[in-house]
Order: sequence, then structure tokens, then C-alpha cells
Amino acid sequence: MSEEHKPLRQMIWERFISKSVDWLVVAAIGGLVIMVFDPVKERAMAIWNTPDALHQLVVRVESLLGQMADVRDDIESLRRPSEVFEVSITNTRPLDGHCVEREPCDIQIKLRRVAEGVRCRIVPGSTQWGFINPRSDLFAPAQRIIPGVARNIGMSWTTIDVQVMTPVGLEPTADFVFEASYTSCPGMTPRDEPLTFQSSRIPFPIRTRAR
Repeated sequence: MSEEHKPLRQMIWERFISKSVDWLVVAAIGGLVIMVFDPVKERAMAIWNTPDALHQLVVRVESLLGQMADVRDDIESLRRPSEVFEVSITNTRPLDGHCVEREPCDIQIKLRRVAEGVRCRIVPGSTQWGFINPRSDLFAPAQRIIPGVARNIGMSWTTIDVQVMTPVGLEPTADFVFEASYTSCPGMTPRDEPLTFQSSRIPFPIRTRAR
């Protein structure tokens, strides 16, 4: 229906509603102006009148800035990766089919970098090797016989060979694991400590050395 054909009562009612909304908006804005500018005006006057008020304002601003920095750091920390690398359980194995206590064990490891950990940089010398006894859940470190050079692998599957000295006291089947530390991950700052990530636990047959 066009404007000229609307009943007079309807036109008056619509204009009243429209004006009422405008009045409410103006009233709300006016209220905010009063709430905001009156305290600001009072604080500005206090700054000129008392040095203590200026000091209190500076302290409060510094406190608010510190809180904002803490919140920003907390938000950034949520971006940290939950993992950096993925290990193939089926293609990581001892080359002889088992490891023997007190003897070197040649191990083939197949792994790749996951997308969320691509930016992470490995800390040289941070990689630790070892085994976990499933029943006791105790970790037994295994020294790498020929130390390798730390490198940042890509997202394609990569095979690396390591040789470790098999520790004693392992169960007949022990879980092979390794861990490494990283910096420069998403959500990290230069002052943060490195993040450490552990591989999946992969069962290896363990044999006792013949006497």
C-alpha cells in the first residue's frame, strides 16, 4: 500500500513508533555521554589538583597494560601445537626384528612433520632415546652410539636409521620411544622454554644377551 493510501491513523502510529525509537537512541547515547565524560572530567580536574591522583592513574594504567599483556600471552599459548611429528608404528622397527640387552640395536624410524608443527625448530642435542616397560611404565634411557645431526624434517615421510645401546632390565616386549625439544613454534615467544614432544610408543621384542 502506498503512503498516500494509508489510513491517517496508521500513518500517525507509524510516525510515533519511528520517533519513539529515535528518542530512545538519543536518550541512550546521552546517558553514555554523562556516564563516561563526568568521571573523565572529574579525574582530569583531580590530576591538576593532586599529584597523588596522577600517580594512582599511572599505576592503574600500568596494571591494565600488564593484564592485557597476560591475556595476550594466554591467547597466544592456545596456538601452540599439540604435536610436532608423527611416527609410523608399522614402519618403525629394529632391523634384526628384536633388540638384545646390553648390545647395540639398529632401528629404522619412519616419521614426518605434522602441519601444526612445521614452524617449530628442533633444539640441537635435545633428542632422547629409550624404552618404556609396559607393566611398570618406567622409562629406561638408551644412549645413541653414533650421535646424529639434528635436522628439521618436512611433512613427507622420512626414514632415518639410529643405533642405540639396549638397556638392561627390559620386559620381553618393551615400548621404544624418543622425544625432542622445539622452539619457535606457533604461540611461543622468544622467552618461552622449549616445548618437548614424545613419539608414540612402539612395541619392540627384547631378548636377553646369551652368556
